[in-house]
Amino acid sequence: MGPLRAGVRGEPADLGGRRARLVLAALLLEPDRPVPVHRLVDVVWPERPPASARTQVAIAVSGLRRAFREAGCDRHVIETVRPGYRIPAQAGSIDALDAEERISGARRLALEGRLDESAELYRCALALWDGPVLAGLRRGPIETGALRWEELRLTAVEEAAQAELALGRHHRLVGDLMGPVGEHPYRERLRALLMLALARAGRQSEALDVYSEGRRRLDEELGLEPGPELRDLQTAILRDDPYTHPRGVSYCAGSCGRALRWRRTAGPVRGVRSC
Repeated sequence: MGPLRAGVRGEPADLGGRRARLVLAALLLEPDRPVPVHRLVDVVWPERPPASARTQVAIAVSGLRRAFREAGCDRHVIETVRPGYRIPAQAGSIDALDAEERISGARRLALEGRLDESAELYRCALALWDGPVLAGLRRGPIETGALRWEELRLTAVEEAAQAELALGRHHRLVGDLMGPVGEHPYRERLRALLMLALARAGRQSEALDVYSEGRRRLDEELGLEPGPELRDLQTAILRDDPYTHPRGVSYCAGSCGRALRWRRTAGPVRGVRSC
């Protein structure tokens, strides 16, 4: 996933100009569901659509169908259904749906305790992304729809990191998390996972630097303090809590998407996951 691309058995399809690409993107964001023509018009012309807008959408759809045929596709990729058009799920392979299916499978494997297989399936799912979804097609409805897939990617990164930590792969995980934390500096769950990976790799001072950087950005840019998850993890690292040492940990996976939870006890701080 990334910029809009399509192909037939390895042969790229010429999707045409921006108008056709916007129409195809809007249909792909709702696979197997009819998208009314008026919504496609709103995507292509956010303000003051021309009187011929519906006709021009029909021309764009016709051009897309021709592009798929010329690339060698013998299926109906875009169906005409009331009150508009639909891309049937069986028309072909849609990376977004493939990623969603692989992530669901990785979660099931994690719940079964098959963490090696789960981590591998998460990696396969994340490999389908090669940039922001539908990059370059700047329209409100397109960008809003694409946010769902970006959120899915980040959640998968976090869940994969938990599996990798449970498998003792903290050294490799450090490099995997630095990029996402830099791209999403306010996402505290990502930052906590990076801190824990660094601490377990024996890089406690760097883990505390990651905390300090997050705290500085939250304060200067949002006027906020770190949440309890980050604060308690910082305390655990400072106290050299056994949870921050390289060892096996309990793991919980699921679609709840909640962050790692920490709680104070009479003794050291212990990491807890709760759904």
